[in-house]
Amino acid sequence: MAKRQTHKRATAAILQPDFLQSLTFWPLQLCGWALFMVFPLGIWLAGASSAAAFFWLAFARGLSGFVLTTALWPLCRRLFDARLHYAILFPLLVVSSLILGFLELEATCWLGRGLGFEAPGFGIVYASALMIRSVILFLWFLLYFGIKSLKRSLQMEREFQRAEVRLLRSQMNPHFLFNALTTIMAVRRDEAKVELVTQSLADYLRFSLQQEQEAQSEVAAHPLGDEITALENYLRVEKVRFSDDLDWSIDAEADALRTLVPSALVQPLLENAIKYGQETGPRPLRVSIMAKVVQENLQLAVCNSGHWVERDPMQAGGVGLANLRRRLELIYGHAASLDIRHNPSKVTVCVSLPARHLP
Repeated sequence: MAKRQTHKRATAAILQPDFLQSLTFWPLQLCGWALFMVFPLGIWLAGASSAAAFFWLAFARGLSGFVLTTALWPLCRRLFDARLHYAILFPLLVVSSLILGFLELEATCWLGRGLGFEAPGFGIVYASALMIRSVILFLWFLLYFGIKSLKRSLQMEREFQRAEVRLLRSQMNPHFLFNALTTIMAVRRDEAKVELVTQSLADYLRFSLQQEQEAQSEVAAHPLGDEITALENYLRVEKVRFSDDLDWSIDAEADALRTLVPSALVQPLLENAIKYGQETGPRPLRVSIMAKVVQENLQLAVCNSGHWVERDPMQAGGVGLANLRRRLELIYGHAASLDIRHNPSKVTVCVSLPARHLP
């Protein structure tokens, strides 16, 4: 159970990181208004002004701005959830900035007079202070609603990506189960082979069902070693089915086995290697899986004997590779790649993606 929970916590790291996801209200609120007070502090330290009224208005602006915008925060959240059209929201924010800026300036002047500071009357200084406060407040509104809108758009895009990844994953070839059952029927008189096929099939299906359950809420992610172990069971079944007509090998480094990968990464490549390798190459079919980490990238290769045949993208093999390439693009963006290399006697499908390990 602990291992599964670790996998789920690490799943989010598979998706492309985004700076906006780390932005929250309170750190921005505190840092923003604190930085706002650096300007008058710099003027005071430089000795550029000694007017007490200036320092009161400048420093009080940071404090009053923090208090005012914190009080406005719940109202802004409700306003954002109302999903007002920009043609309504923008003028509303402009008017609100002017009104609130005026009320804030009046309150600051009134409090300053009570503390013995000379507050400016109506005039150029007052108008300048009102304009500055209103503009700053309007910029706060723009930042708040802008960041919230970007984060909501990003969340919607992520949800769409997860839905599309699950859809693409659901299109994996189901023929293996039917082939395995056929194999059991063919060797039903050999108890040892029946036991081997049945146990290997059960272990493989257990892994597949676990991935399906985890994929209901997130893009399933697991160490490559888990899938390699499951595919060893897959290959044992295929070995019983094809006997001497199939030779297989797996060569995976320890770092590669610990690398987090999306579900069903190797499976479609292996299915294609067995299916099309038998159609295009001599017997026995030779299939190999190799994985290693090079410069913080997982390098995965699935090879099979035979030659490459261009297929209709709508055929099973074409759809499998196209789906995997699309899934990698959705999850990793341009950081991942899928390439096909071939010569007259061998076909190799190479996958490269960022190597992220379990903690």
